Parts: sequence; C-alpha cells; structure tokens
Amino acid sequence: MGHARGPDPSAGYAALVKYRRLAAAASFAVLLSLNTLGNAHAETRVTDLNSTTCVPDGNGATADGNVPPRAWHLDRLDMQAAWGLATGANIKVAVIDTGVAATGTPFFAGNDKVETLDVLDGMNEDDMKAGGVDCTHGTAVASLIAAARPDGRDVDVRTDFAGIAPDATIISYRVLRVSERQEGQENTPLGPTIAAVRDATARGVNIINLSQSVDGSDPLLRSYRDAVADALKAGIVVVAAAGNYPDVMAPSYPGAFEGVISVGSSTRTDAASARSLANTGAVIGAPGEDLMALRPSKSRENAIYKNQSYADGIDGTSFAAPIVSGVVALMLEADSTMTPDEVRRRLMETADPPPAAVPDSRIGYGIVNPMRALTGVARPQEGNPGADTDVLVDYLPTSREPDMVPALIAVSVGAGAVVLAAVGLVMAISLPAATRRNKS
Repeated sequence: MGHARGPDPSAGYAALVKYRRLAAAASFAVLLSLNTLGNAHAETRVTDLNSTTCVPDGNGATADGNVPPRAWHLDRLDMQAAWGLATGANIKVAVIDTGVAATGTPFFAGNDKVETLDVLDGMNEDDMKAGGVDCTHGTAVASLIAAARPDGRDVDVRTDFAGIAPDATIISYRVLRVSERQEGQENTPLGPTIAAVRDATARGVNIINLSQSVDGSDPLLRSYRDAVADALKAGIVVVAAAGNYPDVMAPSYPGAFEGVISVGSSTRTDAASARSLANTGAVIGAPGEDLMALRPSKSRENAIYKNQSYADGIDGTSFAAPIVSGVVALMLEADSTMTPDEVRRRLMETADPPPAAVPDSRIGYGIVNPMRALTGVARPQEGNPGADTDVLVDYLPTSREPDMVPALIAVSVGAGAVVLAAVGLVMAISLPAATRRNKS
C-alpha cells in the first residue's frame, strides 16, 4: 500500500507562477478600465449637426400664443446705447449646451451666423421617439447672446428682441440630450462637455458659454477643470451659470472653477433671484427672470418672422450667463487685447452694485452694466436705492477647488477590491487543482 506524499515542489512553483501572471493580468485590466473611465472624453467625436433635425417648438407664437412682448432686459441694460459702441462683430462664442436650431430661425439667418456641431454621435433611440433632436435650451441661450439685428434693425417688427451681441457668431456644441432632465433620467456624462471645451479651445473661439452645472462628485471633474484651465490659458473667456439650487450648500462647477465668470440671476427689480445658487462664488449677476428668447422654429417659405417661435417668462442662471457672454463679446470687439482676468476684473469693477453688501452671495459684485464695461467707468459705491432687498442672504465662503482625495481613495479601494477578488478566484482554481494532480 502506498503512502501519501506532498505536492511536487516543481509543480507548486509552476502553479505559483501561473497565479502571479493571472493576478498581474487582473490588476492591469482594473487599471486599464479606470484609465478608460478617466479619459472617455478623449475618444469623443465632434461631428456636424444638421439643425433641421431639431424638434420645432411652437408655431410662430409665444408660450401663451400672444404677440411677443418687448424684451425688458434690453431696456434695463440700455443696449441701444451700448450698440453704438460695439455689436460683437468678429467675435466667436462657443455655446456648449443642447443643440441650436439655426434652420428656420430668421434671427440666425446667414450661412456663417451659427455653426452647429454634435458631440453625442447623432440621434439615439430616445431622440428618434421624440421626433428629433432637443434644441430648446441651446437655442434660447444662443439667441440671448447673438440673435441678429440686420442693418441695426429689429428682425420682427412686433418686438425689439435681439441678442446682446447681435453681430457675434455662434459655434454650437450639442453635449446635452435634453433641455430639462426628468425624474428617473440618468445624468448626461461629462465627457462630451469636456471634449467640446477642448475643441472650442483648439478652434480659437473668444468666449465659451456653459449654461450647465455639476457638483463635485463627478469622476471626470478634474479633467473638466483642466480643460477649462487650458481654455483660460489660451486667452478664452469662460462664462458659466452659477446654478439654480438655492438650498444646495456644495459648490457647483464649472462656475466655481478658478478664473471662470460665474453668473447669478437678478429680477426686474434688481434683486438677486431666490433660485440663484448662493454657494458658487458668483462673480456678477444679470437679468435672469421673466425673460424672452427664441425657440426652435418650423421653417416655412415666404415668411420673414411669422415662423419664429418665442419663449417668454423663462428664468434661471442658464439664461443670465449668456447675457454676460454677450456683454463680454462687446468688450472684446472694443478691445481684443483684454485677457480673461482683465475681462473678469472689469466686469466686477463696473457692475451696478447689489443693494446689500459686496459681494452678494447670489449676484457677486452686482448686475452687469454694458456701457460701463465697455468704457471702463467704475461703478458707484452705493447700491441702487430702488432695488428690492427682500431676497438677501449672507455671503457663503466657497472652496474654489474640488477635494479629490475622497474620490481617489474610493477608486484605489475599489481597484484593490477587484484585484483581491481576482487573486482569490485564481488561488481557488489553480492551487487545489495542482494539489489534486500530485496526489497518489
């Protein structure tokens, strides 16, 4: 009768080598997947967007079907006087948003007024079900910046509506699939926005408008910050919405990134809007309540303006930001040598001061003043005595840079857990098998 003997040492060594190779392969796979996650935006393509695929919104009327009203924010900012100095000619503004409906929109008439690009690789199944591309939010934003006034005249004789910089051009990037995310819908990945910022920087635009925001938990936030920082280094002014969540205490990005002009919203009575986020370190405010703008329109023959659909009563920092982007376009036309930091400082120094302390937690150094921003005349030292002071909050200090340590720890722990799981699986399979093969 034979007796039991231990495993052959050479066979055990072979099993150990096999285990190490599999463990190394598992570790590499984990690191590769993490690297792919962190650089997903690098593989995103930028293609042309056919704006005829935009879903038309309305049928040549305002939201309630009435004749379009006058745009009160143009009177409030005294744009007729400002347009005597600059109109945004030769200035390019990147609108990184939903799509923009240039086709069928008389305010965007002209082949070189709006260039429409897509960073979402065309329409998906949801777009098909909706009948086309959602261009509502982006169209409103672009129109507030650069809706045209051909030969200095109103496009639609029924209203004085126009963009703040009516002679500027728009490069539109579709990075958001929906104008308003519904409950249960997933957040749009940040990768396309980062790719759009990179592409706009490479194209040498003058201004980037970002009427969107994310919190500090997004895994691509550092890449986003780096892309914005590179745009600023290239001399591009970056304007962003402060956000519309007054009860949120955490900073919102890109508004809270260093060097970005974060824009809060003000009311008809020059008060800070109650919905405007109070913890992003807003630099400046602009009209952002009860505004009118353009909607995607249905193209019709033999119609000058009757095919244009309007949105009225819209509000939010998403629409205050493009007003400031328009003012920046005027400033850069008047003085193309201004750096992003100089533009930012000029806006702060020339704003109409808020009714409370400076800076106000929601509208920063006050409401943008186009004429003073163009001429460099400093603001008065006291607030507007007629401003509504009902909406006041204490200034909330904000951390300008996201704390990435918790995210990095979580990623490391997750990677370690995957590696350990792979190691355990390999040992469970390889070592017992080696023992069985060497047993008499």
